[in-house]
Amino acid sequence: MRVTNSMQSIQLLSNVRNTHANILKWQDKLSTGQRIQRPGDDPVGIGYMMRYNTELNRYDEFLENARTGNGWLRTMDDLMQQSNDVLKRAKDLVQRAATGTTPDDARAQIAAEIKQLKEQLVAIGNSTYAGRYMFNGQKTDLPPYTINNAANDVTDKGVYYLNVSPSVTVPVSITGEMIYGEAGAPDNVFKVLDDIITHLETPGSQSDLLNDMNLIDQASDRISVSWAEIGARMNRFELVENRILDEVASLKQLRSEMGDVDMAEAIMEIKLQENVLQAALATGARIMQVSLVDFIR
Repeated sequence: MRVTNSMQSIQLLSNVRNTHANILKWQDKLSTGQRIQRPGDDPVGIGYMMRYNTELNRYDEFLENARTGNGWLRTMDDLMQQSNDVLKRAKDLVQRAATGTTPDDARAQIAAEIKQLKEQLVAIGNSTYAGRYMFNGQKTDLPPYTINNAANDVTDKGVYYLNVSPSVTVPVSITGEMIYGEAGAPDNVFKVLDDIITHLETPGSQSDLLNDMNLIDQASDRISVSWAEIGARMNRFELVENRILDEVASLKQLRSEMGDVDMAEAIMEIKLQENVLQAALATGARIMQVSLVDFIR
C-alpha cells in the first residue's frame, strides 16, 4: 500500500487528537477526584459505587434515628431527675405537716405548695421532644395528662420505636402509667398528691399523712425502676450509634477505594501523555516538512 502525505497527516492528527483526549480524561479525574466519571469507565465498579451510596443513605437514616433516640432518652433522664426532686420536696413538706404541731395556716401554705408541685409534675408528664409527647405511648401527638384529672388520665400503652438497622427496632418511649402509676390506683402519684392536699386541709389527719409518705416512697421507687430502664436504653443507643459510625466509615473506605482517583497515578499519566503529545508534535513537524521538492534537491 502506498503511503501518501495525506495519510501521514490524517494519522498524525488522529494520534494527536487521541493524546489530547487522554490528557483531558486524566485532567477531569484530577479535578473531580473521581476515577469513574461515567458508567462506561468501569461498568462493574459503577455497580459497586451505587450499592455503597445506597447503603450509606440508609445508614444516614439509621444514624439519625439512633441520635434521636439518644436525645429522647437523655431528655427523659433529666425529667426523671426532676420528678424525683418534686417527690423529695413533697415528702419533706408532708413530714413537716405530719408532726401534729403544725398550725393551720402553715398547713394551708404547705397544701398550696403541694398544689404547685402537682402542677409541676403534670407539666413534666406532658413534656415533649421534637414536638412529640414522650409519655403517651404511640399517641405522641396528644398530651397524656390534664391538670384537673391527672390521677385518672389513662395513657396509651403502646411503645414508640425507632429503626436502627434493617431488622432491628429499639423502644424509646415509656408510658406515663409505668412511671407515675396506673390511672385511679392508690399509688398513682397524682392521686397521692391530691390526697395529701385533702389531708392537709382536714384537721387531725396525721396518720393519713404518714401513710401518704409511704405512698410517696413507693412512687419514688417506681420512678427509679423506670429511670434504670432509661439508662439501659441510653447505653444501647450509644452502642448502636458507635456501630453505625463504624459501618459508615467502612463503607466510605470501600467507596473511596473503588471510585476515588489515585492522585500519584493520575499525575504520572498526565505527564506521560504530555510527553507523548510533545514527541508527536515534534515528530509531525519534521515529517510534514519533507516533500517531493526536498527529494529533488
